[in-house]
Amino acid sequence: MSDAVHRAAGAVADVVGDALAGGNASLVLGGDCTVELGTVAGALRDERSVGLIYIDHDVDLNTPETSDGALDWTGVAHLLDLPGTEAELSGLGPRRPMLAPADILYFAADNISAAEAETMRSLDLERIALAKVKEDPIGAARDAVAWGARYDRLLIHLDVDVLSFTDFPIAENVRRCDGLSFDALSTALVPLVAAPNWRALTVTEVNPDHAPDERETFGLLIAMLSKALSA
Repeated sequence: MSDAVHRAAGAVADVVGDALAGGNASLVLGGDCTVELGTVAGALRDERSVGLIYIDHDVDLNTPETSDGALDWTGVAHLLDLPGTEAELSGLGPRRPMLAPADILYFAADNISAAEAETMRSLDLERIALAKVKEDPIGAARDAVAWGARYDRLLIHLDVDVLSFTDFPIAENVRRCDGLSFDALSTALVPLVAAPNWRALTVTEVNPDHAPDERETFGLLIAMLSKALSA
């Protein structure tokens, strides 16, 4: 399984690396959250500083040994090269670890296990809480942009399971989480992508089979991305 993930992430790294080297931004459509490993690896290829805003209901700090083994729960753990991660995935980029804890900002994460909470505490990982994003999506996004201003390249990871499934059922995970509304995410995404140093948006965990009306649901999703990317 990790071989297939490594090949896919490596292919993403090649495309993103070439795009950024040519002065272009990237929109990456996944795939599960391990696709982000490729986006980050590609962004690091010419030694620019990279920061990552991680929009996700989860924090993805599990390792194959501490979870059910599904690699899409382990993306950030691999970026940080935590003990127990797969060496071929943690070593995908030109340096290892690919990112330091200070290079990652969680945005609207709320589903955090006790073990993950301890990892966040010990590594001093930063988070803009779900409640804050719900209360003031634009203000939360501006705080995130300010956090990322020190980097040459600001990347945004968007796992659609950050959306409340009952409000917008499109995520791979069908839990009825009390996540963001579609409107709140749409509102926050515009200033995030408008950051002067923004370079890549990676969208993951979309499952069209869960949409009650695929045409309508994807129309809304595409409109949200188009609005953010054209602002």
